[in-house]
Amino acid sequence: GRPPIFTDDQYEALGVPRNATIAANRDPMFFDLGLCGPLRTDLAPQRQYCGMFRTPTLRNVAIRRVFFHNGVYRTLEQVLDFYALRAPRPDSIYPRRADGSLALFDDVPAADHGSIDVLDPPFNRLAGTPAVLSRNDRSDIIAFLRTLTDSTP
Repeated sequence: GRPPIFTDDQYEALGVPRNATIAANRDPMFFDLGLCGPLRTDLAPQRQYCGMFRTPTLRNVAIRRVFFHNGVYRTLEQVLDFYALRAPRPDSIYPRRADGSLALFDDVPAADHGSIDVLDPPFNRLAGTPAVLSRNDRSDIIAFLRTLTDSTP
């Protein structure tokens, strides 16, 4: 009789871009590493978990106001663009540093980039290859996600 939860309850490190609107992120040495701190510290010695956050439910996802652990995205279109473009067109996702280089995975310290998923689709694409999801594919997925909304916010 319970509604479905629409999550696998797994932990993933996706490498979403840093959210500059978070006050703590003004400190370039501050990182929210999920399972490794700053709030949870019991797994901090096991660096393979750093940057991992639990997969949230897709139930009522269309009425969420922010997405990912740091709220960097505010629309489902932005979220699907991230999934589709992170690997093949990282320059459309991440900012550039003052020297012009791409600040890839800028919300995770370089020492912990090994925990970021680069093996599972769609993140296993090579830079410069076509996006795994077309604009129409992304629109279709968003239309489906909207069907997962119910009357219980």
